[in-house]
Amino acid sequence: MRDMIKFKESVIIPMKSNMKMILSCVTAFLLAGLTSQAQSGNNQLQFSGQLSRPTSALLEVTNIGYGGAVKGMYGFGDNDQQATLEAGYNRFPVKHLPTGVEAHYSSIPIYGGYRYLINSFSLEAQVGLAVNRIIGRNSQITVSDTHRNLGWALGIGYTLKGLEIAARYQVSDVKGTDDDLNFLGIRLAYNISL
Repeated sequence: MRDMIKFKESVIIPMKSNMKMILSCVTAFLLAGLTSQAQSGNNQLQFSGQLSRPTSALLEVTNIGYGGAVKGMYGFGDNDQQATLEAGYNRFPVKHLPTGVEAHYSSIPIYGGYRYLINSFSLEAQVGLAVNRIIGRNSQITVSDTHRNLGWALGIGYTLKGLEIAARYQVSDVKGTDDDLNFLGIRLAYNISL
């Protein structure tokens, strides 16, 4: 299964600084947009952490993944509907590598969606851009491969006093190949009313 991991040489800008910049920009955008309309519905900002299990052939080469996201939720209708905009980061370390070699798959979803609220429960569908990447490194070289794909996600959650626990299925490439980053996640989130 290691044959599924394909690398090509490239120069890498550190991923952590890129993610901080992306999440900071998205958070600022969401706060500006949502707070300007704060009186017109059930508007919220959500910060979440997630543990994920790949459901594609990548389960054989990757470990359980982890990540986080920030989501803006704009209420409309009778306060039981929300339009959403979410940006996140999910990382899946590759297992069974030789000593001194590190590799991981990652997916950065930037999705818009619709969320329906039923008492304390929520149902959500999202679609958007998924930036999928594999990075490998040893002491001498770093290589990577990045693809931008259409992705989607479905989720169901339960909220109690601002804390939300949710299950989420994400498809980060609709082409349907063996090395797609599809996964099921369990998410713990905190919702802030605006």
